Amino acid sequence: MQKPNQWVLLMSTSIVSFMSTIDASIVNIAVPKISRDLRIPNNQAEWIVSVYLVLICVLLILFGELSDQVGRVRLFQIGTVIFVLGSLACGLSINLPTILAARVLQALGASMTMATNFGIITDIFPLSRHGLALGVNSAFVQIGNIAGPGVGGLILSIASWHDIFFVNVPIGIVAFFLGHHFFPHPKPLRTRPKIDIWGFLAYTGLILSFFVMIFLGQMIGFGHWKIIGLAILAGGFLIGFILIERQQAEPLIDLRLFHNLGFTFGILSAMLVYMCGYFNNVIMPFYLQDRLLLSSGLSGLILMAVPIVNVFSAPTGGAISDHLGAEKVSFMALFIFLVPEVIFILVTPSWSIIWLIIGLALFGCANGAFQNNPMIMGNAAPEFQGIAGSIAALGRNLGMSMGLALATSLLYHGISLKAGQRMTTYPDQHPDWFVFGMHYAYMFSLGLILIAIVLIGIVLKRQTRRIS
Repeated sequence: MQKPNQWVLLMSTSIVSFMSTIDASIVNIAVPKISRDLRIPNNQAEWIVSVYLVLICVLLILFGELSDQVGRVRLFQIGTVIFVLGSLACGLSINLPTILAARVLQALGASMTMATNFGIITDIFPLSRHGLALGVNSAFVQIGNIAGPGVGGLILSIASWHDIFFVNVPIGIVAFFLGHHFFPHPKPLRTRPKIDIWGFLAYTGLILSFFVMIFLGQMIGFGHWKIIGLAILAGGFLIGFILIERQQAEPLIDLRLFHNLGFTFGILSAMLVYMCGYFNNVIMPFYLQDRLLLSSGLSGLILMAVPIVNVFSAPTGGAISDHLGAEKVSFMALFIFLVPEVIFILVTPSWSIIWLIIGLALFGCANGAFQNNPMIMGNAAPEFQGIAGSIAALGRNLGMSMGLALATSLLYHGISLKAGQRMTTYPDQHPDWFVFGMHYAYMFSLGLILIAIVLIGIVLKRQTRRIS
């Protein structure tokens, strides 16, 4: 039986997780209003979204390594305070430089909390309850990823864009004081932590070149020579990072982590699932509003089928994984994904909307049941829990970014194939071209799930061999 304060601590970490993940997507819907209010072009307003996402990816690994040295709780609490201050500063911003500076502050705090929350949960809960506890936290994280546009739209319908940031302040303060009262406060392992500077610089170069490649590729096409050059540069930074880490006595990332196939394939399969989730975020709003001509309110309600089912399936899947194992539960969840993917590949405007709701609900069920966090953390040794949690969060953010770019590129490539010319906007005069592009994109999404099935299948097969 768990002590009550363990569940209070879980709620405290999960609330902060929800806030830090929802702020990666909630601002998207407010960009047009921010652009008008601050009198800046839309492409500059998009920096408000990009700087947050990119900086989190840059800092996650650094804070994961630090947390294993100075203590996860201390870093999480500091991160919560910084995130709240950053949110307050965002809400008070009056021009582009101030809001960008505030988003940097927000990202600094968010990366501290994202890098430590999984490690804190595995510390305070016994091994037999890791699946359930991480499942509950996963529900908050996944809902934060999915519900951003809907929540942002609701706030904007009754208040200003400033309030999107202000709502974080009281919630964050409550979460901080709950943690301050209930969190254990162990002494840090080191008073003067060591940082692998050269490894961090190589890693930063890798992340920055990767994201510039993604963002620029969406504008000029991924076959452009500049994108190919950036891909080569990112590859060079990756090779340099690996070489540096192998020579370091105390590397930024201990590459021995990836010798565990369960950990490595857990990260890769989680990235694939998050990529597929962004196909829905990108494509479904267009299909519902522009092709089916539904109102934004009704479209939002239909899309809420994913997070509503997700909030129940994530802790349920976590509890089951405590008995069957996270890999087995995740493997079964991946097969559930196949049903909605096939529905989205075949659905046409003549189908009843019920089929779309069923598909989205099943996607939410599979998304929650997929136990990526228990699978990843369970395959990392106790001394690597901090950095493992950071890598898990990094995989999530990279999956979302790659999913956004891939879904957009495949959708418009499919539309272009049907049109016989390059298309970069919704084909108002030929709405059936969009349906073709949607089916084309979802066929690739189905392929990503099949790859994830193969990866987890290999892990399960190796586990079976070890037992026998």
